[in-house]
Amino acid sequence: GSLTARQAAAEALLVGSAAANQYSAPAGLLELREEVSRLYARLYPGDAYDPASEVVICTSGQESLNAALRACVSEQVSRGGRDGVIVFEPYFPFTQGALDNAPAVMQPVRTHAPGFAIDAAALRAAITPRTGTVLLNSPHNPTGHVASEAELAAVAEVCVEHDLLAVSDEVYEHAVFGEGCRHRRLCDVPGMRGRTITVSSAGKLFSLTGWRVAWALAPARLATAVASAHTNLTYSAPTPLQAGIAAALREEDGSFGGVAQLFGANFELLATALREHRGLTVCDAQGGYFLVADAGVPDIDFVRPPLRDRPLCERRL
Repeated sequence: GSLTARQAAAEALLVGSAAANQYSAPAGLLELREEVSRLYARLYPGDAYDPASEVVICTSGQESLNAALRACVSEQVSRGGRDGVIVFEPYFPFTQGALDNAPAVMQPVRTHAPGFAIDAAALRAAITPRTGTVLLNSPHNPTGHVASEAELAAVAEVCVEHDLLAVSDEVYEHAVFGEGCRHRRLCDVPGMRGRTITVSSAGKLFSLTGWRVAWALAPARLATAVASAHTNLTYSAPTPLQAGIAAALREEDGSFGGVAQLFGANFELLATALREHRGLTVCDAQGGYFLVADAGVPDIDFVRPPLRDRPLCERRL
C-alpha cells in the first residue's frame, strides 16, 4: 500500500489537529473530495465533478454501492413505484443484500461463459414497468469482463429510452490488463452523466483494502441522496484515513502504478496452473481480481477426490 498514505494517516492520528480524529463531514473531508475530483479530471479529460456537490466519500466500495442503490431506488419509487433493478448475472455476492437494504427487487439478466458479454436483446427483454435502475459492474466481479464501448452504448440506450438511473461499480477501473482493453465509464456515454452514480475505491486503488475508504461520483441531486443514505449507514469514513488518501492522491507517489500488470500476471499464473494441473477450462479475463473456471462436472464431484485423498488441513492440539 501507499507509504505516503500511511505516513499521512499516522501523522493525522498522532500529531494532527483534534479534528483529525473526530467525525468528518458526512460527505467526507473537503481536501479528499478535491483530490478525487482532480484525479478524475486527469484520468478522463473533458468532465469534472464538483467536489462540493458531486463527490461523496464513503466507508468502503460496498457501502458506496448500498448508498448509491438506496439513492436511485428512492428517487425512482417516488416517481412511480419503480423499485426494480437490472443486475447482470453472475454478480458480486453482496449485491442481493444491497438490494434488500434499498429496498429493491432484482431483475436479473444472465451473461454467459466464456466471454460474459452483455446481451443487448436480453437486457431489453428484462425491462418492465417496474424497472427503475441498472446496476453495471466493470471490470466485473467475478468474471473479469470489461464492458466494451458497444455494451456501454446498449446500456445507455436502454437507460435513456426508459428514463432509468444507473449505478456503475468501477472499483477495479485501474486493474484492466486485457490486451487492447481499456476502462470506459458509463457516465461518459452521451445521455448518462446526469443519471449515473459511479462508485470507486481508494482501497483498490492504493492496495489498502483494510482502510475501507471509497467514493461515489454523481450529479448533485443524486450525490445529495447518496450522502443522505451514507449518513444513515456509517455517517462518515475514518477521518485520519481520508487524510492519508488525500495526501497520496495529491503527491501522486506512484503506488497504484503497476496494479494492472500485477493482476494480469497473477491471473496468468493461476490460469496456467488450473489448466495444466487440474484440467479446467479457464475463462479469459480482461481485468479485476477474479478468475472463473469450468471444471466440467458438478462442484461437489470436483472437490470430492481431493477431500478423500488428502486432508486439506490438520488439526494440531
